[in-house]
Amino acid sequence: MPRRSPFALARLVERMGRLSPPSHRELVRGMVAELDSIARAAERTRFALGAIAAIARLALSGYNRTAVHGPGRFVGVGEPEDRASPGGSSMSQPTFRQLLRRHVTPFAVSFTSLTVLLLANYAVQWLPPMRARGVRAGTIVEVLLLALPFIVALTIPMAVFLAVSWVFARLGAEGVLASARRERHGVRRLVAPVLGAAAVIATLTLVSNTQVIPRSNARIVAVRGGGGAPRTLTERMMTLGQLREAARMARAEPGADGAARGAVYEVEIQKKFALAAACLVLALAGAAIAIRFPRGGVGLVVGASAVVFTGYYVSLVAGEALADRQVISPFIAMWLANAFLLAVVLLLSWRPSRPDPTHGVETFAIEG
Repeated sequence: MPRRSPFALARLVERMGRLSPPSHRELVRGMVAELDSIARAAERTRFALGAIAAIARLALSGYNRTAVHGPGRFVGVGEPEDRASPGGSSMSQPTFRQLLRRHVTPFAVSFTSLTVLLLANYAVQWLPPMRARGVRAGTIVEVLLLALPFIVALTIPMAVFLAVSWVFARLGAEGVLASARRERHGVRRLVAPVLGAAAVIATLTLVSNTQVIPRSNARIVAVRGGGGAPRTLTERMMTLGQLREAARMARAEPGADGAARGAVYEVEIQKKFALAAACLVLALAGAAIAIRFPRGGVGLVVGASAVVFTGYYVSLVAGEALADRQVISPFIAMWLANAFLLAVVLLLSWRPSRPDPTHGVETFAIEG
């Protein structure tokens, strides 16, 4: 029998191999060598057809390993890993910039949606009484703009969690998380840039909480009262330095009233730091949940967000009430939610899920 079939199958396989990724060119040359070594025409045809199908799939998508078998022969070919989409990022780890760039859109959408929702709720609460008093439209707009800082203080941590959990859920669907778990410090390389960005956001949030929000709150009270400055500053109108001085003076007073006022000031101090730190904790929680359940998808993001946000809000409100009554310390009251989330992260990371070693492997059997 001639070394080549009438249809020049070896040449066809070789030409189709040019469509495959460069990293698989050596593999295609191995297929051609295997094909040339087959003497029987029927076996040669079956092997060539299987090789052509495998090369076509390689050219259309990213793959992990496919086995092409002939009698006594084995050739490894790429196969999609974790149902990765064609052209997805499962073939390589995303770079620092690529990873952060993927967070920009979901963070912006989440932040904008949550801020508009809470601002609308604030407007519904305060607009009717302001209109009843005949407040001008310009003043109403000013009040709404002044309300943005303390609304943003709540929406930024939530937007961080939504963005991180969404992106890492997508990475899980694309196979990037499975690939990272097989590499040394692979998951750490994915999480580190996110935590770095969350740390920057947390720092900016802390500055806003301690300096911008107290002044905007004082201005809101002044505008509602007709333009005059408030006679006394409440704990939510004080900067960090003013809060610490007020807490020191209250604790120096004798009696239970001084201790109660000191607790109120201390709660506000701890709240400013705890809400800023929540950006870091929620980013870590979003990544840990997605890594632990890589195939959760959109349902995981929505369900985890509802549970985390509800639990965090309830913990914050209940802790503040208990601390104001001096049942528990202000530090424990404000940091309890962060501590609980951190414990959940450690629990999820203690025994991370392992990818199925047989997932994504397909076999082409070419019988002789």
